Amino acid sequence: MDRSSLHTPQQKRSIQAGHAVLMHALADRHAVIAELIGDRPFHYVDIPVHGNIGDLLILHGTLAFFARYRLTPCITAPALSYRPHWIKPGEAVVFHGGGNFGDLYDEYGMQALREAVVAACPENRIIILPQSIHFADKARCEQSARLFRQHPDVHILVRDVPSYHAAQAFSDRVYLMPDMAHQLYPLAAGGRMAGGTLMISRMDAEKKHVGLAGGFTLAATTDWPVVVGDNERRIDLFRRALRGMNRLGLGWIGNRVLSARWTAFSGRLIDDAVRLFSAHERIVTDRLHGHILACLMNKPNIVLDNSYGKNSRYVSAWTADSALVSLETV
Repeated sequence: MDRSSLHTPQQKRSIQAGHAVLMHALADRHAVIAELIGDRPFHYVDIPVHGNIGDLLILHGTLAFFARYRLTPCITAPALSYRPHWIKPGEAVVFHGGGNFGDLYDEYGMQALREAVVAACPENRIIILPQSIHFADKARCEQSARLFRQHPDVHILVRDVPSYHAAQAFSDRVYLMPDMAHQLYPLAAGGRMAGGTLMISRMDAEKKHVGLAGGFTLAATTDWPVVVGDNERRIDLFRRALRGMNRLGLGWIGNRVLSARWTAFSGRLIDDAVRLFSAHERIVTDRLHGHILACLMNKPNIVLDNSYGKNSRYVSAWTADSALVSLETV
């Protein structure tokens, strides 16, 4: 049951205040990342150029973090248009965070790029922003860990305790850290609230296929691909442009020109999600960033798990103390 519906107005104000304190504290934990980067020039690598709102929230949270600590990347690039030979002596490589450290999304090449940079740049500091780690193939995990272990200066930030333990096989420099999207707190609601409960429900391989035990009547059910909708064609144009410039040997220039435009466009996709959330009283979701977006907007939310426990691990590590958050365990 949504606990917030049982409270008086005064209690609700107290709950909101407690939630705000927690959210600011989570964002403040990222200060250690600024210390790890220090005064090194750095590359921000593997940014998402797709319509997953969760990854876009991480992107914009990371950019907000850079602005907060007055850090400016030499280059910002997605995996599809980045080349490890661009890295110069003394530069650091900062990898985008998320939930793709492992073999679940091998076909997209993010883990392969991390491994390529680790192998090619033994003298450069490598920082992997907060990730959830999941390998389905034990041999694949062991192979990747052996490669990482050969590098003397890899720093891995992880979003939950099981990932923290898993990361010990890859590096001795492991940090438990909340998701970068927390840098966006608070996100103001946009539009008029119609009320009711919105469900953001996965349509991909991470779906667990469980029911909601709380007995809520849902006003609407959707997922990030539906929210993005017709914008997918424009997203594909960005990907094609980046790949095309890379093939022409203009990848560095292409990333510098197009990353700013992509940031602006992807910000509008986040605005669409914010308007959708604003129209509902509470959120039910098996998307980690459905939960985090609701927290950024001070919305009561009920969290269902994904296929391998990422969501419950995250709530247990960071947001369980908020009275706006409920975790369904069925």
